[in-house]
Amino acid sequence: MSIGATIKKLRIARNLTQEELASHLGITSKAVSQWECNRTSPDISQIPALCNFFQISADQLLSINLPKSEKEKQDILHRYYELSRKGYLKEGWELLLEGITKFPTDYSIMMHLSLCGNRLCKFIETDQQKKDSIANQCAEYCKRILDGCTDDFIRHAAVSNLCTYYAEKGEIHKAEELAGKMPIIVMSQEFLFSNIYSGTKQKDAKQRVKQILLDLLLKRFESNCKLDTGEDLYSLEEVTILRDKKIALLELLFEDGDFGFYSAGLSAFHEASARHYASLGNVERSLDHLEKAANLAIDFITFMQKGSFTHTSIFLKGMVEKSNNVSLNSGDNQAALTLKNMERKEYDIIREAEKFKNISAMLEPYINIRL
Repeated sequence: MSIGATIKKLRIARNLTQEELASHLGITSKAVSQWECNRTSPDISQIPALCNFFQISADQLLSINLPKSEKEKQDILHRYYELSRKGYLKEGWELLLEGITKFPTDYSIMMHLSLCGNRLCKFIETDQQKKDSIANQCAEYCKRILDGCTDDFIRHAAVSNLCTYYAEKGEIHKAEELAGKMPIIVMSQEFLFSNIYSGTKQKDAKQRVKQILLDLLLKRFESNCKLDTGEDLYSLEEVTILRDKKIALLELLFEDGDFGFYSAGLSAFHEASARHYASLGNVERSLDHLEKAANLAIDFITFMQKGSFTHTSIFLKGMVEKSNNVSLNSGDNQAALTLKNMERKEYDIIREAEKFKNISAMLEPYINIRL
C-alpha cells in the first residue's frame, strides 16, 4: 500500500475530511489531496507529525515490513482468543488495548475490544464509573467500525454491541433503528448453510442450527422482566419451576447423559435449585440437586481436558464438540464455582450433613485445574 493510500485509510478511520487533517498538520487540503492521489508524497519532515497524529510507527505509515506487522497483530488476537476462551476478560481487555495503540485503525481489534468490554461490564458490579468508561469506549469503537469498515461480519458485531449499549442507556429508539436493519434469524448463515448443503455437511449444518436454537432457548427460558405495571413477569416460585423445566428439557434431549458442553450450564442450574430448596428447608431435594451439580461440574472439566466429545443421544447424534471452541465466563472452573457457591448462607441448614461434606470433598481435587 502506498503512503498516500495509507494516509487516506487512516483519515477515513478517524472520520476526518481532507480539510480537517490538513488543519491539524498545518498544511493545505490540496497537499493532502495530492498525497492521497499519489501525485506527491509528504516531505520527510512531516513524517513524525503524521505518525504522532495517527499514533502509528513510521514503518506502519510507510508500509514497511507489513508481514511482520500482520504477524504481530495475529499474535495479539490469538493470545486474546485464549484469554477470552478461559474467561480471563480483564487480561484480554488490557491486551487488546495495547494492540489498538499499535494498530489504531484495525477493525478486527476494535470489534474484539467491544465484545470483550461488553462481557467485562457484566462482571463489574460495584464500580459504576469504571463500567461506564468501558461501555463508552466500546461504543466509540463500534461507531468507528460502522463509519469505515466494509466487512459485514465485523459491522454486524458492532451493531449488536451498540444495540446493547443504547438499550442500557435508555436510548431505545437508537437501538431499535440499528436492530431493524439486521437480518431476521432465518436469514442467518447457519440456516442458509443447512438449506444449501446435502449429505453429511447438511447433517452437520442442521445439528448446528438445533444447537444454536437450544442455546438461545436456554438463555431466555427463565429470564424475568418488569412489566409496564411494575410487576415481575415471573414470581420466584415460577422462576424455580421454569429452571426445573429447563433441567428436565436437557435430560429429555440427552437421554444418554452425553451433555458435553451443556454440563457446565446444567451444573449451574442444579446448584441454583439446590440453593433454592435449601432456603426452603427441603434438605433432601437440595442435596440431590447439589450432588448432580457437582457430578456435572466434574463431567465438564473432563470434557474440557479431553479436548473433544461426541454426542450419542438422538438429538445431536454424531455431533462432535471441541473444547477449544468453548468460551468460559470466568477464570474459575465449574468445580471451583460450585464450591464457592456452597459457602453461601442458604446452605447453612445442610452444611453439617454428611452428603454435603462428601460433595465438597468430591469437588476439592478439581478446583485448581486450569481449563
